[in-house]
Amino acid sequence: MTYLSNAPVSPILLSDLRETVGWDRMDAEYGNSALASYYHIAVYDGDKLIGYIDSVSNGVTDAYIQDLMVHPAYQGQGIGTELMQRMIAVLKERRIYMISVIYEERLTGFYRKFGFYQMLSGQLNTY
Repeated sequence: MTYLSNAPVSPILLSDLRETVGWDRMDAEYGNSALASYYHIAVYDGDKLIGYIDSVSNGVTDAYIQDLMVHPAYQGQGIGTELMQRMIAVLKERRIYMISVIYEERLTGFYRKFGFYQMLSGQLNTY
C-alpha cells in the first residue's frame, strides 16, 4: 500500500470510493475546480484507491477532518487508524489549534482513541 499526501486524486476514483463505502458519489462536487483541500492523504493498492482522508482549514486556528473512507474489502487492517494518525500529526505540526470531525454515534469509540470528545453540534444538508 502506498500513502500519498496532497497528490492529485482522480475525482472518479474518489466518487467510486464514496459509493463503495455507501455514501453519495458527489461526482459534480469532486469534479468542481473550486473544491479545495487544506491537506489530504490517499491510499492506493497498486492503482486502486482504497483509502482517503481530507481536511479543510483556515490554516491557523481550526481544521475540520472530513471524508475518512476505507474500501470495505480493506477495513479492519488499520488503514483508517493510520490515516487519522497521519492527518492529526500534520495538523499538529502546522500548529492548528482546534481539530474537529463529525461522525456517526456508532463510531464514537474509533474517534475517542485519537482524543476527540463529543460536543453539541449541528449539521444541515442543503441537497
